[in-house]
Amino acid sequence: MGKSVSIMNATIGKFCSIAQGVCISLGKHPSSVFASTSPVFFSTYKQCGFTFADKSYFEEMGKVLIGNDVWVGVNVIILDNIKIGDGAIIGAGAIVTKDVPNYAIVAGNPARIIRYRFSQEEILYLTKFQWWNRDINWLQDNFGLLHDIKLLMKEYPINGLP
Repeated sequence: MGKSVSIMNATIGKFCSIAQGVCISLGKHPSSVFASTSPVFFSTYKQCGFTFADKSYFEEMGKVLIGNDVWVGVNVIILDNIKIGDGAIIGAGAIVTKDVPNYAIVAGNPARIIRYRFSQEEILYLTKFQWWNRDINWLQDNFGLLHDIKLLMKEYPINGLP
């Protein structure tokens, strides 16, 4: 985990790499209906040191789910209610406004899919194999296989997959 990372209301999977300056689940402000965007009128959290609100009138925080083995580049912003799939890479400076599929590489503002890290066959394999759920002994004994997807697939075939 890099320096100056802000994470709120998020679940992060195993073996993730999060660079400096990343903001995950920043919260929201109302942009319509409410005459003011100030939280003193809709939130009981007292962000300004006080509140007029007697209850929460607006969902301020949405959940962010980050899969396993995800790499989040420097200064990325991931908005609320987003799911990042296993093995995804989020390029530096990206603003993620919608879900990211497994093993997608996204970048930009808003973040868009640039390409996928692997073929669909390899993605299906990794999604089923879930190496990140293996015990520490397996990881120690087999870490070299994680350097080459084709070798991993050959060494540990899964029934029903090509």
